[in-house]
Amino acid sequence: MAQTSLKIRLQGLECHFTWKLDDSRSKLESLRETLIDIISSEGVQCSWTGHLYNLLAYLHHALGSTEDALHCLKKAEEAIRLNCPDDVELSLVVHYGNLAWVHYHQGELTESQTYVEKVGRLLQDNPLHCPGVVWGERAWTLNKFDVSKRKAAVYCFRMALKGDPENKVLRCGYAIAFSKSVDRKDITPKLRSEMLEHLQIARELEPDHLTITVMYLQRLAASGQVEEAHKLAKEVIEKPLDSFGGFGLLLSFFREYVSHDSSIDLARRTLERHPDSRQLKKRLAQCYKWKIFSPEEKRNPMRHILIENAVNLYEEVVAVYPKSLALKLELSAMYKESGRVDRADKIFEDLLLDREGMEPQDLQKFYNRYAQHLFYAKQDDSRSIDFHKKAVEIMLPTSQRDSSIRVLLSIVHNGEDRAEEIVDFLDGLDGEGAVSRF
Repeated sequence: MAQTSLKIRLQGLECHFTWKLDDSRSKLESLRETLIDIISSEGVQCSWTGHLYNLLAYLHHALGSTEDALHCLKKAEEAIRLNCPDDVELSLVVHYGNLAWVHYHQGELTESQTYVEKVGRLLQDNPLHCPGVVWGERAWTLNKFDVSKRKAAVYCFRMALKGDPENKVLRCGYAIAFSKSVDRKDITPKLRSEMLEHLQIARELEPDHLTITVMYLQRLAASGQVEEAHKLAKEVIEKPLDSFGGFGLLLSFFREYVSHDSSIDLARRTLERHPDSRQLKKRLAQCYKWKIFSPEEKRNPMRHILIENAVNLYEEVVAVYPKSLALKLELSAMYKESGRVDRADKIFEDLLLDREGMEPQDLQKFYNRYAQHLFYAKQDDSRSIDFHKKAVEIMLPTSQRDSSIRVLLSIVHNGEDRAEEIVDFLDGLDGEGAVSRF
């Protein structure tokens, strides 16, 4: 009975364990790697490092590593106490909730009960303050967790700011979340103006914050103020970077508004100053990829040199991100471009052997990419069709499934071999109307 009562109280806590953060194992692993990169580069200089450690602790626990979770929770408390000296106990409400849950899962019911009671006392003594603290940390968590949760993150930031309108950390967080919450195709002139205004306020509050500055100059460029954005971007790269949060956005800006070479040069120079950063190695590899597959580069007779550099770097990157399906697929593409189709084959064959452990979305992506590889690199039309069908059979509405459906339909429309078989196959799957919309 006591354990049942404790479980009910735990479920009433506001913390990562009650915020519906379940996802596929591969997604959780990917997010964990991202947070490790962010924390390792930013350290406790970041105002929300405590929030990041709390989320990282939850991810470690969800992936079965309780010892790492407890270590991160310890680091979270240290960061919160350092960055929030005023009303520090209030800032630990979510943190104590996480500790209560971890100890509960460990079977340490007395310790779990202790933290539940701590939260209860804080809520009782500070009924007007605690909700704002909770809204804030929930907002940071949702903003980091997944793009699908960013609109909810914006709402949580707004609720947090109602109780603490002068909080500059929340103001900055709101500006970031608001700017990321709308797809580019859905941004209206009014929304663009609002985003620019909030980012300008955030810049005044945190002038050295790279993510805010880069998002601001991106919005400037998108609103037509390209020259001003260029000027600001030059100022940014002249300063030494002490963190890499937002660096990927900066590279994207240079790629889009200056040139592929400018983004490569910036990534390469930064990596030379921080040669041990796996995050920067990944960024440089992606810059190579962007240029290699750009239309203008395909006509370059020296393209093979860039491809060779990309292959070497991607091999290093995959070694330090050994669980990343996306990076393995990118390396296979580099091998194919370099003419080493046998090495690309090996990657796909190894993944094929490991597919039983893949989550459905990863499996669907793998099948779609393998089908493309079989068609373009191996000229094996029949097996390519087989794997496109496998991708379509996984009933997840993704761009990979759409891609495979389009390929199969093009075979039907062209009256190629197996067209009749494909028609029967698609008709049998079209109960939800996913095929008929094409």
